[in-house]
Amino acid sequence: MAFVVEWVEQCREPVKDIRVETPAGWLRVSVSGDVMVGGDWIIETDSRISRDREWQNRFDAYWHDGKVDLAVKVLAQGTPFRRRVWAELCRIPFGETRTYAALAHVLASSPRAVGNACRDNPYAPLIPCHRVVSSAGLGGYCGVTEGALMDVKIKLLQFEAEHRR
Repeated sequence: MAFVVEWVEQCREPVKDIRVETPAGWLRVSVSGDVMVGGDWIIETDSRISRDREWQNRFDAYWHDGKVDLAVKVLAQGTPFRRRVWAELCRIPFGETRTYAALAHVLASSPRAVGNACRDNPYAPLIPCHRVVSSAGLGGYCGVTEGALMDVKIKLLQFEAEHRR
């Protein structure tokens, strides 16, 4: 079970925000046609962001059917280094974690640089930065080390541990 990311260089349709329910809470997905241009967690419900049945069905199939990979087109963003980090994050299997240091070793970089790329990830949870932990604990998520976003990381890790195939 994996998110299969296809990078695209440009979008032509107007961007709209939709919300999708996940096992860890509500996700705001910004889309241009069939291309995702951003994703971010909605910490407090915002009813102004509409639901989209097509995108919800795609995410539901991924979360609730252990054999389904979710292929998503995403707008290419970030520096070449960040793209390398994000590509490596996509190689972490569902239900597993890696430390910042282990990823830094693979990328011939530093744990801090890997952490910064994780913080700047525009596609939570498609690019699974929640699977990256520190050698001394959970580390951070989306640039924070406590609060509602850390609760999201914990929920994602728990869900994946319980549904690991």
